[in-house]
Amino acid sequence: MKKGLHTSITPSFILAGLIVLMTITLVFVQRHLNSIQIESIVEQADERGFGYELVIHEPITNSYSFRAFEQE
Repeated sequence: MKKGLHTSITPSFILAGLIVLMTITLVFVQRHLNSIQIESIVEQADERGFGYELVIHEPITNSYSFRAFEQE
């Protein structure tokens, strides 16, 4: 009976591990892409002489909101 239990638990652990690994990978990819986008929009605002407001809502994924405005 132990042999049957062992074979059913192992695939479950492998599947759970793969799901966790995939989730971590997707979070870090999103963080990286958001960081690149933030750098780009900040550089563009600076080049055009605009002021801007950047708010990072979630530091883990770098989700953000950005607002550019003309400086007076």
